[in-house]
Order: sequence, then structure tokens, then C-alpha cells
Amino acid sequence: MGLLGPQTAERIRRAVLALSPEPATGSGTAVLPDPLPALEACVRSRLPDDARVWHADPVRDDVRACARLMRGRERLLGTVAAVSRLSRTSMEVAARHSGSVMPGSPRRGDRPAQAMTFGFYLAALAEATAGAAESLQALFDAVNLCPLGSGAMTGLEAPWDRHRLAVALGFDGPQPHALTSAASGAWVLRPAGELSVLGTTLNRFLNDLIRWSGPGRRFVGLPDELSGPSPAGTRAPVPVVLEGIRDMTRHLAGLSYEIMAAQRDIGYADPDGAGHDGHAAEELFSTCGTMLALLDRVVANLRFHPERASRAVRDEPVAVPAVAAHLTLEHGVPDGTARAVVDAWASASGGKGGPAGALTPARLSASGLTAAGERFGVALNVGEAEVRELLDPEGVVRRKRTAGSTGPEQVLLLLEQVGDRLAAVDRGTAQRSGWLREAWEHTAGTRAGEAS
Repeated sequence: MGLLGPQTAERIRRAVLALSPEPATGSGTAVLPDPLPALEACVRSRLPDDARVWHADPVRDDVRACARLMRGRERLLGTVAAVSRLSRTSMEVAARHSGSVMPGSPRRGDRPAQAMTFGFYLAALAEATAGAAESLQALFDAVNLCPLGSGAMTGLEAPWDRHRLAVALGFDGPQPHALTSAASGAWVLRPAGELSVLGTTLNRFLNDLIRWSGPGRRFVGLPDELSGPSPAGTRAPVPVVLEGIRDMTRHLAGLSYEIMAAQRDIGYADPDGAGHDGHAAEELFSTCGTMLALLDRVVANLRFHPERASRAVRDEPVAVPAVAAHLTLEHGVPDGTARAVVDAWASASGGKGGPAGALTPARLSASGLTAAGERFGVALNVGEAEVRELLDPEGVVRRKRTAGSTGPEQVLLLLEQVGDRLAAVDRGTAQRSGWLREAWEHTAGTRAGEAS
């Protein structure tokens, strides 16, 4: 543009790189709410008279927006890496428990109980967090557009090369529209939405872990250093860290809502519409980082107690629905009739010797199934050994063969796929971090004040 010579431009660059918080906010002067004027004053005091035009445009909105976005994208990449670590930890622990059978969802009304493996459950956590890492990484690409040069919202008079500025700062390019640069706030709104979804998902996993580690279950536990003191009269430590992490997921959702609400009902052309989101975004990312680090440590140290899980799953009639399918596939009973026979069998067995609904596998017998079939005109030749095999929880799990099911082979296959996805995420994160590092080294040198 010809406003500054190369030597003067180099002096400005060195003055900017030499800035530190102390002279910018101290030196006997009052601290301003907006630090940018103080920073500019510090730089200007170190420049000769011919450099006074180094910042000729009167507005600074685009500079503030650019600084917030540059900080936000670094935090976003850090969050991607943290989510990826949690997913990989979940994947590794899941692989060790692909055959560890446990109760899944309990009976609720007409909904039958389910059996699954602990590895299957943790594979769901690994898959969910891998998807979150992919979404957050794609979000980095979506918001990595430079607002510098857009002014307050309508552009600047000086013909700055916005594309060159954007590339120099590690952006994919300039934000095409000046008003969008100043008004959208998408760099914090969109991460807030994604992190709210992530927090809600993790909250639900934590609810399960808290329930399974509590009284009457206790087939999932943590070492003493991650558990609180035992309640009076018990020997079971309380995993207070799970409660704490769950509180963080709630706080994350609350912060996300506050960020959204701060921009609601404000005109898009309002110069203050995007608000000063830096502090809210910093708290959002800090809360998320702490939550992810703690949960990663928890998952890595989860202790599964197979004997307790086995007792719990054997008390639930988890295989009853599968008996109807067996009658259709192996004995030629029509599907509707088979389900009616099994329902009658379960109802009659549950009503013997106890209240209705107290059905356990031990109460189910081959003779009872044969009697239920006779009520519907179906002659069944079913032996006790066949019934016991059908009702075995480990057998229920082994017979699951569809992709994504709780069958051990299917769990390991899914984990292999998740591992491939995480490898792609990690490569992408490293590549994007490299872009930012190269931009810094090109613009600033490897050390402050070093010529590039």
C-alpha cells in the first residue's frame, strides 16, 4: 500500500512482539476495560514519527473479533484432542471387556430386560466421543475464516489485502462478508452448541456408571483415590468424582445456553450484537477441558466386578424375548403365536410362589413352556437343557450377530472402526496445529522479536 517502508514495518512488528501484560496494563496508568487502546499506546511509544500511520483506520472491532477467534480456535483444537483421548481410552478399556456380561436396561412395563457386555457399553462411549471429535474438528474448518479488515461491520477504506492477512494468521481465508465478521459470533455459538450436545451425552453415561456403582449393584467401581469416604455402616466407597463430573456436564449445558441467550433478540446489524464472548467462551472451554480430563482418568481406572455382574444378570429374565424367535426359527411356530406362547409362559411362571412381576430365569421351565404352547394349540417338543441354554445370559450375548450388536466379535469389529476414525481425527488435529504453528513462525519468528 506504500504507507510504510520495510524498515518501519519491521520496527512495528518487533514492537508488537515485545509486548507483555505488565507494561500494557501497568506503568502507572489506569487499566482500561478494553486492553487494545493500551496495547496500541505501548507500541506507538516505541515507534518513530514516520510510523504513526501504522493503524490509520479508526475502528478496532475486526481486530478484537480476530483476536477472540484466534484464541477460540486454539481452544477448539485442544478440545478435539481431549475428546479424542477420551474416546481412545474408552476403546482400550472396552476391548478388555468384550466378553464381560452384565445387565443392560432393566424391565420396564412391557419392555423386557436386556443383557450386554461391559465392552459393548464402553464401545458406545468410544463411538459417541469419536463422533464428537469429528464434529468439533469439522467445526474448526467452518469457523476458521478471518474477520480482519472488515472494520466495524461495513469494511475499511484502506485497501488491505484481506486474503494475505488471513493466510499470514493461519486462517483458511477471509470471512467473505464484513457484517458477518462483526455480527455472527459463530465461532463461539457453534462450539457452544456442540459442547452442549457432548455434555448431555456424557451426562447420560455418567448416570449409568453412578447407578451401577451404587447400592444393590456395585459391579462397576473405582480405586479409593477416585472415591469418597464410605457412608456410615457400609464398606462401599461412594464414587463422588462421578457426581462431580456430572455436575460439570450440567454446567456446560448452562454456559452454552447463556452464550446463546446473550445474542438472542438483538439485531444482526447491531454493532454490539455479537457481544464480548471471550470470557464466556474461555469458561466454556475450561469447564469442558476439566470434565474431559477427569472422565478420561475415570474410564481408564474403571473396575468391573464380573461375579457381581453375573449374579445381577442371572436374576433377570434377559433371554425370554429370544425364546419366541427360537420357537419360530427352530420349531416353525408362527411369529405372533410364538410371542403369545412366551408371554403366557412368563406370566404363569412369574405368578408362582410370589407376586406378579417377580419372574426370574429359575422359575422358567420346559414343562411350563410346553403347557403354554398347548393353550394356543401348539405342540412343543422342548427339553430342559434346551431351555436352560436359551436362558443363559452368556449364550444370549454370543448369539447376537448383527453389526453393532453386543456380540463380542461385533464389539471388537466396531472398536477397530472407531480406531480408524480416531487415527484420522488425530492426523487432522496435528495438521491443523501445524498450520497455526507455521503461521506464527512465519509472522513472528520462532522467538519474539526474531526476524522471519
